[in-house]
Amino acid sequence: MIRLRNILQEARGKRLVVFDFDDTLARTDSFIYLTKADGTKVTLDPAEYAVYKEEPGDTFDYSDFNRMLRNPRIIKHNVDMMRAAMRNPQNKVTILTARALAFPIRHYFKTVHGFEPYVIGVGSSDPKKKSDWIANHIRKGYTDVFFIDDSPKNIKAVAALQQEFPNARIKTVLAK
Repeated sequence: MIRLRNILQEARGKRLVVFDFDDTLARTDSFIYLTKADGTKVTLDPAEYAVYKEEPGDTFDYSDFNRMLRNPRIIKHNVDMMRAAMRNPQNKVTILTARALAFPIRHYFKTVHGFEPYVIGVGSSDPKKKSDWIANHIRKGYTDVFFIDDSPKNIKAVAALQQEFPNARIKTVLAK
């Protein structure tokens, strides 16, 4: 298990703690519908999509992610980590999701788990969207960043920020 407490104890400045939602904090029955160039239709779950290598002519339908959550099941150790981070007022804790709508996630945590996290929906699966959001916060003075996501592409994009911001401490963790 990731020792977020140890990472945050080493923090020197403003702390940004960022969690992905799908397959990081919870699993849902939401799917990505892929139509390949030859017309073949494929259904991908978020874990499969996270490692899928897009091919020319692929078109994606993300409509499942633009509605209320279907059959959400938390990933307890990651949610516990997020709750622990939220208890410290020095941490800005955010759920940064590729989903366009933040409300279903906030609603789920509030009604089922009794707390309402700060959720940002970037509305895109492009890893640059998440890294740009984090870069903007580093520019606002956040010096210690912890980012956990199940997508290797997102992890790579956020880790690359270290080159642009050598004075920031950026810790990325691939969720399991």
